[in-house]
Amino acid sequence: MQRFYIVEKEDQESKRLGQKIKDALILNNKSLDATHPQCVISVGGDGTFLHAVHKFKHHDDVVFVGLHTGTLGFFTDFEADEVDILIENLVNSTPIIESTPLLEVIITQDQIITTLEALNEIRVENIVRTQEIQVYINQEMMEIFRGNGLCVSGQAGSTAYNRSLKGAIIAPGLDVLQLTEISGIHHRAYQSIGSPLVLPKDTLITFISDNFNGAKILYDYHVLDCDNVTKVEIKTSTKKVNMARYRPTSYIKRLHCLF
Repeated sequence: MQRFYIVEKEDQESKRLGQKIKDALILNNKSLDATHPQCVISVGGDGTFLHAVHKFKHHDDVVFVGLHTGTLGFFTDFEADEVDILIENLVNSTPIIESTPLLEVIITQDQIITTLEALNEIRVENIVRTQEIQVYINQEMMEIFRGNGLCVSGQAGSTAYNRSLKGAIIAPGLDVLQLTEISGIHHRAYQSIGSPLVLPKDTLITFISDNFNGAKILYDYHVLDCDNVTKVEIKTSTKKVNMARYRPTSYIKRLHCLF
């Protein structure tokens, strides 16, 4: 790794540690590059890591590594007091690259098609009124959902918002999609599947409604209005996030940061 960039959380400690990493890497003849870095270092929590991914996700050759100074550090491999170990690894070690596919959402709005990506999840959510959604799996209608909305996550996002919805935690190596309800209505008149649904990674999930007005599309930390949207399609993207693993960290150990 010769070219690097640092994305920091907006607090003094994260900025101090980010500056320390930058100074050390430049001292070791590495170049700060905000345009085409080979390695992006996130200093913060998982929110900071997501910001780093969205800033550089269109660069196929970039790798990401995180130093944890935030609230939740599921994506990060190093704690704040291990900054010197991280610097040593960045200068002298070659990491194992772990690739995680992004989610892709294709939105049809006013006959205009927009394509976006997310690492954690994509949600269609309406807190103003009951949202009715026709749910198709590989173009076959599964159900009509009524409630606040629906969430689709991949393996990486199974421990994020999906977990708050009582969705399943998916272990690494299982490339799947998970469909989870957000406050579904279940009574004598209206019923939907209710349980989280785990699907193969090559599944196409489609949401159709006569009226998405008032709803939002939320992908990671981004929010879009759903007014005049007629269709939302979600699938596994061909794009991937490459994470630099300088040392083995068990998935069980990562899960410990959740409780």
